[in-house]
Amino acid sequence: MLTPEQWKTISKQASQIYSQLELDIIEEIATRIASVGYANTIVHNDVLIAQEMGFLYEDIINLVAKYNNTSVTQIQDIFESAGVKSLTFDDKIYKEAGLNPIPIKQSKSMLQLLLATASKTNNNLSNLCMTTANNAQNDFLNSLDNAYLEVSTGVKSYASAIIDTIDKVSKKEAMVTYPSGRKMSIESAVRMNIITGVNQTCGKLQEMRADEMGWDLMELTAHGGARPEHAEWQGKIVSRSGQKGYLSLDDIGYGEPTGFKGVNCRHDWYPYWKGSSKTYTQQQLNNWKNETITYNGQKISKYDATQIQRKMERQIRQDKKDMAGLQGILTSNNKDNKLIEDTRTSFAKKSLIYKTHQNELEDFIQQTSFVKDNSRLYVSNQDRSISNQISSVTKIANKYNQNVIGMKVNGIGIKEIGEHVISRTYARNVNFEDVQDTLKNPIKYGKIRTDNSMQIKGSNCTVVINVKTGKLITVYPKKTKRND
Repeated sequence: MLTPEQWKTISKQASQIYSQLELDIIEEIATRIASVGYANTIVHNDVLIAQEMGFLYEDIINLVAKYNNTSVTQIQDIFESAGVKSLTFDDKIYKEAGLNPIPIKQSKSMLQLLLATASKTNNNLSNLCMTTANNAQNDFLNSLDNAYLEVSTGVKSYASAIIDTIDKVSKKEAMVTYPSGRKMSIESAVRMNIITGVNQTCGKLQEMRADEMGWDLMELTAHGGARPEHAEWQGKIVSRSGQKGYLSLDDIGYGEPTGFKGVNCRHDWYPYWKGSSKTYTQQQLNNWKNETITYNGQKISKYDATQIQRKMERQIRQDKKDMAGLQGILTSNNKDNKLIEDTRTSFAKKSLIYKTHQNELEDFIQQTSFVKDNSRLYVSNQDRSISNQISSVTKIANKYNQNVIGMKVNGIGIKEIGEHVISRTYARNVNFEDVQDTLKNPIKYGKIRTDNSMQIKGSNCTVVINVKTGKLITVYPKKTKRND
């Protein structure tokens, strides 16, 4: 049997194997899209596009190969460690019953099963990840066609078309394609394959050991927040032979995708000595089945609460994918000034949204006393450049909120900092100290416009404010000379 803590470790290890690959692929596609273009136009050159598609395919194949080369030993270590730990727990029970199980590393058949399933899982993941190269080519071509159509028909500006197109690429994620045609993100596919593979392999090892020991009854593990259908049978006794008075293998859906040891199931089992006390009381099982969590003043089931957490984690991962796509534009050879400025603005806005989502997750964790699962957030392998830029935007936002709110300019109280002024400060490389100087020592005021906006002009920049709401709207690196 594997404990909940051991499952958490396996989940974390599984996530780390290919976690950065998604971000790398999204950034690579975005870089290629941005590179096939020049100022105020998009090249519709079939030869150039075909050439770039070839380069993109090779680059992604090389990226995947790099991760595959390191995954072989990692996946094998996960399977071997899980198998040994699982049987070590079970063998202790068999020994207490007076039996003498052979250590797993001395069992040729068990070792062969472990190595074979680990190798099969690695090969499956390698093959699946390689399908991203074809998917990337299709996304690249479709994205360029769409952007060209939008610009050529005047629907969007060049900068908007490129940014929106790459945003769609990041939303589609770096996808793997199963033989059935089903598509799934790399992160989801890797986690599902390894978790399910380890669980099923350990189950087979436990069955082999039980057959060897002539053992029939197994006790199922139990935990709070289980899927409702799994909560019905967790903690109970199963008869592998189908004895009356116990659950059967069919009752728990053993071998079914949605049943015991099915897709993403983390329940386990271990030998049960007939007549001995059970690990879990019926009261415990009932409490877990009916357990609720209070979140934002409402009581919800613990299972539903875990699904809320998973949704928040998925959103944070998506935020990082969005930023990886924008980073691809910034690292491309595209020198269009408007595109670069608008991309930096979009990146800053995404950073602020990302921080909001982070804060929401932190608040959720605090209210529910759940544990934050960093393995689901790409934290350890996040691109350093993206991380540094997020930090820069956050510092600008903090400076505005800490040093500007409450100031008065020309009798107007500054009550709100718009995300656009923060984003433009970052995108236009405006020094915050220059913004402060403009607000404290304005040189000139512009006319109040029909939208209630007014320019406040300073020595090194111009700040725009809404005179009715007191909200800072935007900033320009425009200098204004004093009339001394």
